[in-house]
Amino acid sequence: MALDVITLDDLLNKSGYEEEDIKKLLFSFETISLKYSPGSDDVQYFLHNKAIEFEKIGLARTTLIMSTYKDQSFLAGYFSISQKPLVINKKNFGKLSGSLKKRLMGVGHRTDQDNYQIPSFLIGQLGKNYSEVSRKAKCINGNDLLQLAYQKIKEAHKLVGGRIVYLECEDFGKIKDFYLNNGFREIDQFRAENELCIFIKDIKNL
Repeated sequence: MALDVITLDDLLNKSGYEEEDIKKLLFSFETISLKYSPGSDDVQYFLHNKAIEFEKIGLARTTLIMSTYKDQSFLAGYFSISQKPLVINKKNFGKLSGSLKKRLMGVGHRTDQDNYQIPSFLIGQLGKNYSEVSRKAKCINGNDLLQLAYQKIKEAHKLVGGRIVYLECEDFGKIKDFYLNNGFREIDQFRAENELCIFIKDIKNL
């Protein structure tokens, strides 16, 4: 089953579709609520309410994965990426292992505020559509979405550099296991400002 990778920017500016029609497409995305993991709802909320705004102001770039089922076109999944440095304050940086410090500071620098800033790409959102037609089609999974996101990051990396890709996720076993199984490493004893776990991966390993 063929997949079409379409940027939200192209839909908004080059497709000829009205913004209301694009919003209808985005609202066709449905998530599933996982027990003890309300963050799955954030994936849906972002696409419904934030993706277009973030696209217009250049805060994040969203890519839609389209497919067809019985001649019906549908949204199979999406991901959003931004070029956003990973920032770790001096106190938290001191808690990291020596090998991880060396690994991070090989691609980052210390700021005037004593923070450690690592040039990075952030996978802000990654989600499979659980609408009825998408579930019937069974055309994509989380691993597929990650691989498509990697392709976009590698394309951007050739233009602007950077060595780390990172993401934030809840402290929830199934979600953490998914990223660990895909080669990410959790930064132990460190949380983002929103108390989410931080996972990193070298772009050279994508």
